[in-house]
Amino acid sequence: MAALFGGVEGGGTHSKVVLISEDGKILAETDGPCTNHWLVGSDKCLERINEMVSEAKGKAGANPQVPLRSLGLSLSGGEQKEAIKKLIEQLQTRFPQLSENYYITTDAIGAMATATDHGGVVLISGTGSNCKLINPDGSEVSCGGWGHMMGDEGSAFWIAHQAVKIVFDCLDNLEVPPHDIAYVKQAMFDYFQISDRMGLLTHLYRTFEKSKFAGFCQKLAEGAQAGDPLCRHIFNKAGEVLARHIVAVLPKIDKSLFRGELGLPILCVGSVWNSWDMMKEGFLKVLNQARCQELYSSFSKFTLLKLKHSSALGGASLGAKHIGQALPLDYTANVDVFYTHSF
Repeated sequence: MAALFGGVEGGGTHSKVVLISEDGKILAETDGPCTNHWLVGSDKCLERINEMVSEAKGKAGANPQVPLRSLGLSLSGGEQKEAIKKLIEQLQTRFPQLSENYYITTDAIGAMATATDHGGVVLISGTGSNCKLINPDGSEVSCGGWGHMMGDEGSAFWIAHQAVKIVFDCLDNLEVPPHDIAYVKQAMFDYFQISDRMGLLTHLYRTFEKSKFAGFCQKLAEGAQAGDPLCRHIFNKAGEVLARHIVAVLPKIDKSLFRGELGLPILCVGSVWNSWDMMKEGFLKVLNQARCQELYSSFSKFTLLKLKHSSALGGASLGAKHIGQALPLDYTANVDVFYTHSF
């Protein structure tokens, strides 16, 4: 069989594998659970990747014992060089039939490689959050991506945590809530299947799962859609803090990225962007304030893009590029424009 190139999108909740032929055609796709090695441990992470790739090989009609030419992994938590080196060594030792070559990068870089080869800003808001500027010369600048203990602002986890904290602080008479807590309090009890706040301690500490806790964001999104003022307030704040990530990287953006037809391209990755309508006001407020500063006068337009295909595609492309093979990707077919704004 002709050479196969694999790509992995490894998220904090869901993961995906694609297998691609050398002419850029997608031959198989598989889905799986979290593959963030910081959350599930490297052993479980690698086992899950091996299972997904083996399943994809079967779907593509390939022999699972024949290694891929390359496997490019676009992983949340794929930033640290020493950790990446260890993961690759473990893959080679434990699963020699998996792939001949490996390339591991972050979820942000994999997403951008799926959308364009010209650069832009990736703003991730899924289970966690992260912002990465990739300039046309390949230089990178980051803001965020430090996980739920040190960051994840504007993510599903952050939104869920904000809501729970407001309820706790109100009931403790520690803080006056910005709006009535009745809906959020009941939604919290229903989602976590508890009857009082003490019941939540198990979920917060003894059996804590980041993706499970972040899943409460979905109930808050439903509340915001139904018009609950506290839910809408929290999503508005999420819009503000996500926009502040853009402001953080603005000084380092190559001016050519402002001059394209789209203005500054911002690739929005993660399920929280499905609630864009509730975040829009806060997002625009922060970027309008930044635009008023003389330093950012060339920032006159931006476009928000969403991937139509998994960033596993970008992972596969980067993995192939790493061994000198260029996979032809149709970038225009990989993204949708969902919002454009001119100042």
